[in-house]
Amino acid sequence: IDLLGRPNSILGCDYAGTVESVGASAKGDWKVGDRIAGVTHGGIYNHRGSYAEYLTIDGDLAWKIPESVPFTTAAVYGVSAVSAMQALNLVLGLPWPGEKPIEAGRELFIYGGSTSASLFAIQIAKMAGLRVITTCSPHSNDLVKSYGADEVYNYKDKSSLQKIKTAHPDLALAFDGFGGAGSNEFCCNVVANKNGKVVTLDPQAKSAVKGVELETMIMYTVFGRAFQLVPPIGPKFPVKLEDRAGLARFYAMLPKLVEEQKLRAPPIQLRATGFDKIEEGLELLKSGKVSGQKLVLELY
Repeated sequence: IDLLGRPNSILGCDYAGTVESVGASAKGDWKVGDRIAGVTHGGIYNHRGSYAEYLTIDGDLAWKIPESVPFTTAAVYGVSAVSAMQALNLVLGLPWPGEKPIEAGRELFIYGGSTSASLFAIQIAKMAGLRVITTCSPHSNDLVKSYGADEVYNYKDKSSLQKIKTAHPDLALAFDGFGGAGSNEFCCNVVANKNGKVVTLDPQAKSAVKGVELETMIMYTVFGRAFQLVPPIGPKFPVKLEDRAGLARFYAMLPKLVEEQKLRAPPIQLRATGFDKIEEGLELLKSGKVSGQKLVLELY
């Protein structure tokens, strides 16, 4: 019980495992023993967080892992992959995989191309028919290009912003895959020539450039439930049924996309096994020692 008298919530969002029980009203073609993966809303509920032996999920908001895909790979198609889908397909309205690609010549700018969300976003954008312009550290150039980026700029180079604007004056769409200090302003300036649109992972961000539309998002709206960050004092978020429908659609098509390697996982670092290793993994992330990889822990 916490200080407010509520049952303790369980942390953790990404997961992969096997189905142990199927409820009578569960949506989807699930049976005990199926290999299952997805994302859940950790940190609020006492039965949904993934840092646990068992968790409860909505049957239509998970995906069935192909036999050729290991659990460690399936586990990373959670927060990062869903955030990329949400930003590009739901907020920016890009064509879904399998739909008619967007007209030739359209471009998308992605800030922080080597983050997990951005590596997924690069691939989703390419499937939609866009050219991708991105930024990252020089040591990640080959990585982001291997995932489909067409042009890569050094975000530490102070001249990169002007180089991008000069080479791509018609850029009108941007995804801030970093959501940190300076990235919002950089993205807004990139699309300023066209009074474009930026979508960011920072739910508190505001447009840094007059005339540029900035839309914020937070991944948790894909579950179709109202929630509050750090209740009872944090901001509240209403139900967004269109986001929930987007997640169901994404996970329905994901097994084929993964099996055909059209949506590849980021590089994976399998760190350790055991619940006692969770804190160690979180400390690695906080220290910034995990770059260009997705850290995965096997609980048991």
